[in-house]
Amino acid sequence: MESFTEIDIPESRPYPNEHAARITDPKLYDEFKRTNDKFGPGIDAIWGLKEGEISLQGIRFDKNKYTVDEAKKWLKDNDYTPIKFEPATEGRTMDQVIETPEVIDEIVEEVIEDIVEQRKELEVLHRAMAVEMSPINEEKRTVQIAISSEEPVERSFGMEVLEHSAEAMDLSFLASGRAPFLMDHDPEKQIGVIESVELDSNSRRLRAKVRFGKGALANEAFSDVADGIRANISVGYSISKLERDPKKANTYLAKKWRPVEASLVSIPADVTVGVGRSWESSTQNITVISNGEKTMSELDIAAVEAQAKQAAQRNAAQIVELGARHNKSDLAHKAISEGRSIEEFRGELLEVIGSKKALESQDAGMSKKEIKRFSIMRAVNALANPTDRRAQEAAAFEFECSRAAAEAYGRTAQGILLPAEVLRNWKRDLNSSDESALFSDDFRGGDFIDVLRNSSSVMQAGARMLTGLSGDVKIPRKTAGAAAAWISTEGGAASESEMTVGSVSLQPRTLGCFTDVTRQLLIQSSLDVESLIRDDLAQALAVAIDKAGLEGTGASGQPTGILNTSGVNTVAAFAAANPTFAEVVGLETAVAEDNALLGSLSYIMPASMYGALKTVEKASNTAQFVVEPGGTMNGYRAIVSNQATAGNLYFGNFNDLLIGMFGGLDIVVDPYTNSTSGTIRVVALQSVDAAVRRAVSFAYGNDGV
Repeated sequence: MESFTEIDIPESRPYPNEHAARITDPKLYDEFKRTNDKFGPGIDAIWGLKEGEISLQGIRFDKNKYTVDEAKKWLKDNDYTPIKFEPATEGRTMDQVIETPEVIDEIVEEVIEDIVEQRKELEVLHRAMAVEMSPINEEKRTVQIAISSEEPVERSFGMEVLEHSAEAMDLSFLASGRAPFLMDHDPEKQIGVIESVELDSNSRRLRAKVRFGKGALANEAFSDVADGIRANISVGYSISKLERDPKKANTYLAKKWRPVEASLVSIPADVTVGVGRSWESSTQNITVISNGEKTMSELDIAAVEAQAKQAAQRNAAQIVELGARHNKSDLAHKAISEGRSIEEFRGELLEVIGSKKALESQDAGMSKKEIKRFSIMRAVNALANPTDRRAQEAAAFEFECSRAAAEAYGRTAQGILLPAEVLRNWKRDLNSSDESALFSDDFRGGDFIDVLRNSSSVMQAGARMLTGLSGDVKIPRKTAGAAAAWISTEGGAASESEMTVGSVSLQPRTLGCFTDVTRQLLIQSSLDVESLIRDDLAQALAVAIDKAGLEGTGASGQPTGILNTSGVNTVAAFAAANPTFAEVVGLETAVAEDNALLGSLSYIMPASMYGALKTVEKASNTAQFVVEPGGTMNGYRAIVSNQATAGNLYFGNFNDLLIGMFGGLDIVVDPYTNSTSGTIRVVALQSVDAAVRRAVSFAYGNDGV
């Protein structure tokens, strides 16, 4: 007799230690059982049971015995066609993540369900309603109000409906005669008491009689209600049981909830009930103004709610997908439950995965052979000669790759977009001179980012490169730390001190550069020419990034560089055109005083200053110069950049300078500007941003000119 083990399905997915093949939908069954090693060592069977019938629901593969490919092959060889296959979470590569929209939607639904479970905690929520101005008993200072209804209210997880039934509602506190009537849910502003409540099972509303107090605030509130100035009621409540509505998508029913107070508020959400509303009527009329325009209506509110809901779902789906790419689904789940935006999640994820790996995969799916085949020269020639049929046919492959790259980057090319794979193999073999060499074994690739880094001083100095970005990023930073304090007397309290947290934002800013190529050079097939154009564009971009990282103004589309970032340390102007050794050390001291002397520490200066400091002695008659043997200064690396304004000297931890690379390199050809000279202008457009993460990590000084 076969041995079964009872299990619960669905379990937390994807499963951490086994690949799961779903043969049939688990929703078809009431319970589940497992047979270990049913189909051999490491291959278990999951059985679904319903009304005495049993059938195979799924197959699980031990990830330590079967790879993803081996599991899929076993299924195919044994004629099993799963409706869904999920690799084990541990050790999954990005290529193994199933990223179909259906899978993402399902994961989002699971995350929402978990959030709903968390809402079972006794958190006090609020919802507001419009107020009618009668009946009001001014002598007894009482007002009849409708506290709540079953009108859906938008929450982060979907639409929330409070079930109005005796079984669902705990009215013990509201019926006690002690429940407060507040102003704006502020417990320190009680303006009355709820004397009695009654559940109207026909209209499915909760009604109450409230009595206003005689204090100054209560008198003011009562007068405003009587005069029709204050016209909205809000109920405070806690939910202990929330269930999905089987009849309505994204709707959840509060099956156990407890109202704890009612308040006068300014802005209503549920406008179907209120003070003095008739027990029979539940219809809200739309008020039409004489000029043909109408006020905010129920339809308007519904449209706004629908847009907010769609935006929240898109945000959650993007977070789930990005988390799955990096095997950080737990981090994604936490971000959604805390209401994080996709921009904030990108920043938090970058903190975890570091900068060595692209945040988002933007590959176009090119093989190594196709990468070698791609030619910028063919693409430029075709763009420069749009009516030349031969040129268009020759560059058909490059245009196809550009379209695939545009889809991967999520943007539209202005000219031709270079795929991520091509950018990772930026340099071509300079020893080749014919097309056959494209497929030789001595092809030498070099990352575009490395080419930029070698030409840019801030990148050489250790600026943190964030690649694979496709949208805005908010990276968290600590703006002020918590402080400790001694307790002066026994039994005394420690002084309150909290850490202050902010964020630094990166957003795509378009950087453009160009190089002019003669038509005669353009038709050359030599790869030397292609490498010349590639390097020229890369160096031009690197120079611009250097300028932005060091001295970007933050205006006219530029990032904000170190020089113009608020909070960066400054020292007194140098006594002469070039600093003394003591003044060089002063920059280090300024950073050290802020406890920021760590990380990738370097000096950056213009060539004129570097040359002068080679002959400036640290102290007279010592023959020890400010620029030390090996090109260091004060024991730190000294880097030259002519993008630094003459007289400016920078020092700091350049790991705290962020350089964000968004999307790919867009190549645009301008055949008209220099057409009279037979020259083609090749323009490169790259979306980049730079930002200082921690201002006190840097210091700068200048000659005061």
